[in-house]
Amino acid sequence: MFNTRKKSPTLSWVDCLSGARGTLEQLPATIPAGPPPTAARVIAEGNELFLEPATEGVVLVNGVPLRHKLPLTDSATLQSDASLLVMGPGEQADFALVRPDLWVLFDPLTGDQLGEHAPGSLLAAARELGRATDTLACTPLGLEIGFNLSQVAPLLSPPEPTPVKPQGKTLLAAEQNRGAHVCPVCWTRFDSGDALSIAVHEDLRGDPILGPDARLRFHPTRFNDQGLALDPMGLACTDLACPHCRRQLPPGFLERPHRILSLIGAPSAGKSYYLAVLTRVLQERLPEDFGLAFKDGDPSGNMLLNQMRNTLFSAGTPEEALLGKTTLEGATYEKLPRLGRMVSLPRPFIYSLSRPGQQRQETSVILYDNAGEHFEPGIDIHDSPGAMHVATSSGLIFLFDPTANARFKSRLVGVDDPQLALKGRVDQQDSILAEMESRVKRVLGLSQDERIRTPLAFVVGKSDTWEQLLPSPLEPVAAAGGLDLAAVARNSDRVRALLASLCPGIVAAAESLAENVRYFAVSSFGHTPVMIGAGPNQGRIAPDPRRLAPAHVEEPLYWLMHLAAPPMFPAAAAAPAP
Repeated sequence: MFNTRKKSPTLSWVDCLSGARGTLEQLPATIPAGPPPTAARVIAEGNELFLEPATEGVVLVNGVPLRHKLPLTDSATLQSDASLLVMGPGEQADFALVRPDLWVLFDPLTGDQLGEHAPGSLLAAARELGRATDTLACTPLGLEIGFNLSQVAPLLSPPEPTPVKPQGKTLLAAEQNRGAHVCPVCWTRFDSGDALSIAVHEDLRGDPILGPDARLRFHPTRFNDQGLALDPMGLACTDLACPHCRRQLPPGFLERPHRILSLIGAPSAGKSYYLAVLTRVLQERLPEDFGLAFKDGDPSGNMLLNQMRNTLFSAGTPEEALLGKTTLEGATYEKLPRLGRMVSLPRPFIYSLSRPGQQRQETSVILYDNAGEHFEPGIDIHDSPGAMHVATSSGLIFLFDPTANARFKSRLVGVDDPQLALKGRVDQQDSILAEMESRVKRVLGLSQDERIRTPLAFVVGKSDTWEQLLPSPLEPVAAAGGLDLAAVARNSDRVRALLASLCPGIVAAAESLAENVRYFAVSSFGHTPVMIGAGPNQGRIAPDPRRLAPAHVEEPLYWLMHLAAPPMFPAAAAAPAP
C-alpha cells in the first residue's frame, strides 16, 4: 500500500549576518533558535505556516512589528535584537548562494541597484549618495528580498567610538543636514521624498524607535489611485513624519514655505503670556493691517498654546488668568530622537498666513516658547538642544524684563507695580543673551567676532510700567496696508537710547550678536498686574482679565516677517515730499 498521509510543512531559513542556514521540520519551533531576547514562534495548521510573537520583545517581520498571528505564504524577513533572517516555506535551495559578506544596496521604489558593499560600509555608501537611510533597502548578495537600511543599520555596523568634540567654529557644522525642508521639531533638513508615512491600521501600532504606543513610521512602497501611501495592511495614509525625529508633521507642511521665529528670554520674563496674547492680537489686527488671515496651522500641535490663550482671555479673575511656567520638562517639551539621542525638544506652534483669494501668497509662521533655562551657562548644547532652532530661524525675539533689572527699577521709584517689589530675583538676562550668542555662532560655525545675519527684535516688555521714561510717545507702525519702516526705526531709537543709558552692556551684547537689530516696547497686558492675595497661588502675580489691553505686541513680528516675506508684509508707501 502507498502511504497517502500528507507531509507536514517545513520552513527554511538563512541568517544574513553569519550565513548559517537550515530547515525547521519539527513544529512548533522558535526562530531564531536558542534563547535570544526576542523571537518568533513558527506553528503549522494543516499545510499552512504561521508566525506569532513568542516573547515580550518586538520582532519585525518585513519591517513591521509582529503583534498577532501572521500567515507565512512566501519569503519574509525577520529582525530580532541580534539576528537578521530570511525565511520561507518549503526547501529553499537558493539560500546556499547567500553571501553575508557582500550586500546589495538598492532603491525599494524603483528596484535600481546602487552598488555592492561590505555590510559595515552600507551607511557610508548611503551618505556618499546623499540619501536618507529610510529611503534605501539592502540585502545579502544572492537574495531577492531585503531590509530597510535604517532598521538594520545597528546590526550591520559595529558601534562607532565616541567622537571627540572638535573645537572652534567647526564644532556643530556637521549637524547641518541637506534637503529642501527643515523639520519644525528637530531642525534637521530633508527632502519631500524622505518623509515617512504614518500607518493607519490599528495592528500597526508600535514604532521601533518611538515605542509601542506610537503608530509605525515607514517609507511607503505602495500607493493608491489618489497617490496616497498604503500602509503594510493596505490602508491609505494621510499623515507624514520627519525622517529624523519621526514626529508627525503638520498638515500641508511640504506644500508651503515656513518662517521660524524664536522667542528667547530669562525665566519668568513673560514669554508664555506674550505668545498667548500675540496669537490673539494677530487674529484681530492682521486682516486690517495687511489684509491677511491668521489661522491655526496645526490644531493638535497648537493645543497647548490655544489653551493658554483661552485661559487668559476667558478668565474672570486674576487667579483664573494665571499661566504656568514653561519648564525644561514641561508640557511644551517632548522627548524625541535627534541625531541618535533621545533629547527634550520644544513643541512648535504653527500658524498659517494667507491672503484671501490669492493661493500663492501663503506661508506658515512657527513660534517657540523656550524655557529660559535652555540658555543658562553650563547646560550642554547636545544634551539639551532645545535652543538650537535659533540657528535656523528667520528672526529672533529676545524678551527683556525691565522689572528684573536693578537700574530700571531705580528709575521707577513710586510706581505701583508688584513686580518691582519681588525679592530674590537674580537678573541673569545679560548672561542668557551672551550664552545665546555663543550657541548660535557655534551651530553656524561662526567665529566670536562675526555677527549673524538673522534679524533680532529686542523686545523690552511690560512697557505699561516704564513707558513714561521714553522721551516721546511711540508712533503707530502699520499704515496704508504696509509697515512704516521709518516709524519702526524712530521707535527703535527711542527705546535703544533709554536702554543704553540704563543697561549699556545689554545693548552692546545684542548688537554684537546680530547685524540687524531693532528695539521694541511691548505690553502684553496693557495694565499693571495684581498680586494674588489668597488661595494656593497666594503671592503670585497675574493680569486682571477685565483690564486686558495689549499694546504693540504685534510690531516685532511685523518687522521680522517684513524681512522674511516682504510680499505679504510690504513696506508702506513713503509719504510724498511737501
